[in-house]
Order: sequence, then C-alpha cells, then structure tokens
Amino acid sequence: MPALSDKIFLPISIFVLNVVLAIFKFILISAVGACFAIYAKYGGEYAKSVGWIRSAGYLEMVKSFQSISRSKNVPGSVKWALIVGLFATLVASFLDKGISAFVEPATRPEPSGKNVSEIRQFLTSSEDHKMFVGWNTIVPRHGNVEDTMKTALINANPSPEKNMAYFPTLSEYSVTCADFGVKLEARAIPRQFVKTERSPNHWSIIMAASSPVSKGYTLMGTLLEASFGIQSPISPGKISSSSCILEEDYRPRRRVVDQGVIAFPRTSTTKCFHTNGDVTVISMTTTRFTHHGDKYRPELASTFLDKGSDELLPAMKETANVLKMPSTPGQLPQNTTDIEMWIELRASGSNIDMYACGSASPQDETAFVMSGTECLYGTITMRQFRPNFNNGILSNYTHREHATYMTLEYSENRIDGTVSIEKMKNDTTTVTDYMRKLGYNFHADFDNATLYIQYDVARVKSGLEVPLWVLVVSGIILITGVLVWQLTTWLVGSPYSSSLYRIIYARLASGPNTRISRVMRFHFEPLMFEDTELLPDLVERLSEDTEFLPDQVERLSKDTELLPDQVERLPEEAKLPPVDLKKQ
Repeated sequence: MPALSDKIFLPISIFVLNVVLAIFKFILISAVGACFAIYAKYGGEYAKSVGWIRSAGYLEMVKSFQSISRSKNVPGSVKWALIVGLFATLVASFLDKGISAFVEPATRPEPSGKNVSEIRQFLTSSEDHKMFVGWNTIVPRHGNVEDTMKTALINANPSPEKNMAYFPTLSEYSVTCADFGVKLEARAIPRQFVKTERSPNHWSIIMAASSPVSKGYTLMGTLLEASFGIQSPISPGKISSSSCILEEDYRPRRRVVDQGVIAFPRTSTTKCFHTNGDVTVISMTTTRFTHHGDKYRPELASTFLDKGSDELLPAMKETANVLKMPSTPGQLPQNTTDIEMWIELRASGSNIDMYACGSASPQDETAFVMSGTECLYGTITMRQFRPNFNNGILSNYTHREHATYMTLEYSENRIDGTVSIEKMKNDTTTVTDYMRKLGYNFHADFDNATLYIQYDVARVKSGLEVPLWVLVVSGIILITGVLVWQLTTWLVGSPYSSSLYRIIYARLASGPNTRISRVMRFHFEPLMFEDTELLPDLVERLSEDTEFLPDQVERLSKDTELLPDQVERLPEEAKLPPVDLKKQ
C-alpha cells in the first residue's frame, strides 16, 4: 500500500488538469455560498444581506465591512459573518492554485519488450590488459555511482528510437560462492616474507621484492589468485581453478615531487564468464599518497583518510616500525632494486581491504617508489554467481582473464580534496552488486571489439505527478463541497439559496417556467424590471417621515417621475403657502 508521501502518476495533460481545477474551484465556491444560505435562514434579519454582499465581490465586502463597523445597530455576529465570508471566498478562489503547486510534469515508461544492441568499440593500446576506449566515467559530485553506471550503459545505445526509453536489463541470480580464499603472490621475492596474525581476518605482512613487483598494478594483483610465483595462503576459503584478474588502473609517476595524495580514489570493475555457467565479478577501488623519506609516518595517512575509523591505519605504525625482514636489521642495502613493503590485509567473506606502503632506494629508476615512501589503500569486492537465465548473447564468447569493463573516477574527491575509506568501500560494493545484477546482459567481447547490452525497452508516456496526500485531501474537500452544496439547496429552500435577482424574478414572473431565471429589461430611473416599478411607494414613505418643501417635492417628482396621483397623496402639511413680499 503506497504511503501518503508517495507520488502518483496521472496520465493527463496540463489542459485536463486546468479543467479539473476549474470544476473544483466552481464546486468549492458554490459550497461556500451554500453555507451562507444556511446562515441566511437562521442568522436573523441581516443574514441574507451578508450573502448578497458576498456575491457582489471582494471590494463590496470590504466597503460593507467598513460601514457595518461604524454602525452600532448591526449585531456583532453579522460583522464576523462578513469577515468569514471574505476569507472563505478567498480560500475557495485560490485553493486550486495551491493544489497546482504540488503538481509536476512527469513521464512514465510502459514496457514494450527487450532489445539487444551490438555496439562496435575501440580497444586500448595495451596488449596484456584489455579495455574499451571511453569507458572511463566520471561520477558527479554528490552523485550516485550506480546511476552513473546506468547512464553510461544507456548512452552507449547507438540507435535509440524516439519516445522510447532504454534501461539495462537486470537478472535474478543464485550465489555459488560467498566465502573466498586469499593468497598472497609476488614475483621474484628475494627473501621469505613475515606474516603476523592480528585477528582471525587481519594479517600484517612485511616483505622485500625486486623491481618486477614495482609495476603499479602488481601490488593489488598480488591479492588475486594466480598460478605463478610464490604463493602463501592468507585467508581460508574456496580457491577456484578458474582465473579472473583485475589490474589496478594506475600509471606510476617517474618522480615524487609533492607530498600528499597522488592518485584519488578510482574504481575498476570486470566480470569473467566460466564454462560451467558461473560468473565472477571483481571490483576494486584504490587511492595512493606519498611523502619524502624512507620511514612511514602514521600522521600522513590520517590526514587523507578517515581518522580512527579503520583498524588498518594504526596497525601499520607497528608493522612498519617494529616488524623487520629476516637478516635485515636496518634499512635495505643501497644501490639495489629491492623494495621493502609493509602490508595490512583484512579479508572477510568476499571483501578484502589492504593498506600497503613501500620504500625504495632513490637510485632505482624503475622501483615502486621513486623517492620516499608511497602508500596505497585499496578495497576489493568479489561476487561469484549464476544468472537464472541465458539470453544467448554469450554463444560465441571467448573467455578473457585480463580485462576491465569500466573505470569510475569521483569528481567529489578532486574538488574537496578528501578521501573517505567508508565511501570507498560502499562504492566498491555498489559497483560489484550492480554488475552482478546485469548478469549476461552486459558483455564485452574484447577479441572482436564488440559490446553487447540488452535493454528493457519502454514507451515513454507523458503525464503529471501528484503526491498522494494532495489527491486524498482534494478528494475529501471535493466530496464535502458537493454534498454541502446539493443538500443545502434541497433542504434550505430557494429563497435563502437564491440571488436577489432570482427572488425578484420569481415574484414578477408568471406561468409554469418561474423556476428558471430569464433575462429581463432593467431601468435605473425609475427602478424598473420590464414594465414593473420595484419601489412605487418610495416617495410616499419618504413624505411620511419628512416635511418636504414644495420645491423639494417638485424636484422629487421630477427625479423620481412621480405620477400626479402620487403627488396629490402627499400630506397638506408638506405644501407650504406662498410668501407675500409686498406685505413685508
């Protein structure tokens, strides 16, 4: 059941909305008028006048309120009724504008099938590790990494149809391995490394390696399964014979000039399809920083990474300053290509976190560190699963171990100059899980330079989006307004619910059609509808209350066009005798 805060899509246009709001406004104003009809019947002798004044408009209501405020004979309830009428009419007139403020134009896709796009790509120049050109994507500041990946896949479609929406198809899957084993592997290790277990899933390692390990990606590659070199089991778990290798996307710098971050976080991801139907997804996020000198300084890491939130950071201080290589009491000999590395490794289930630092001789031109100490923090997430269905895209697929599907950089890190370990972990997990949901529907054939993406195709339908609570409140107001309007007209009666014109017409008209008001001719002087004078005894009533002079009676008869018999009916007291000036 949707919550009241949810938005409801209505497949209507702005024109239809305006028509509905106009009807809503009409019913609401009629309901306010019905309430004043009830007041007219039970509110006393001034009550009906309030309703007629309200129907004359806002200016008339304001002027009447000023007049009533000065009068002591009008009850206070009439004043309050006029105020309520003014505000009720304002609310009824502008409530539709308030409702329209919550309405937003929107589109909604209607599923219409699936489509597999075969997209030609260009390969990078590397022969060892394959990647398509243009799949290095920037994640906007405060952006969502999954949305960025989804947008990249949608934009890859070379021939989208008009008014159609394309979404990468997601698949259900079954997990085939949830606990991975970890091996540490390196090439040409001159001396046996030292391993210290700090906890069941945390190990400290110190090792020396020669220059082949100095390639930027190899340090992270040592955490993945390989069949060459020296291996040592670090974490128990399933070790598969199938190989899936992801290299760190980093090109080492020739010189270390400044201290600080030299590589902001970057996430790489790949997937491998195995002959038994399983799929392995690996994602890795790394960041690097450096400082001068061949000794590790723990305060450097806390400057760029989360302070005190990760156990690997304080553990590195002890590893770098306490643990020593066998038969190496001090620093490594000068003029050698050997590198001393300290590694903090944590593995749990299918996640690996590593904090590694290396120090090398400044004379080495190809070493892992050109001068000083370089550190790397990386987090790896792996998933092995089997999609629940095969869409046939992989029929001619050749398995490739060394490949990268996509690399993501984060503009937020470059703008703010900060690195968050927690965000690195969350983004890595998000990328891995989204690649897992894509299953067979996103496949890169690097041998034939072709990318295959299956889309869910939907026809885009335009409409409006309205919060559910706005619809509920508007519906209640509308139903209440209709009931009040109709019940009042039926129960109170026509004299109280009608306008002054309707009442006059009902008195003057004759015949069976008096229920329907028709247009009549009207004159101001005298006040007449058709041929009937509305106030024929006005002069007579005025003469009874006032002593008129003859010229006043004459002017009154001219202004009001009194008939001769009406003038004769004026009392004799109002006719003063003529004044004789000769006698005076």
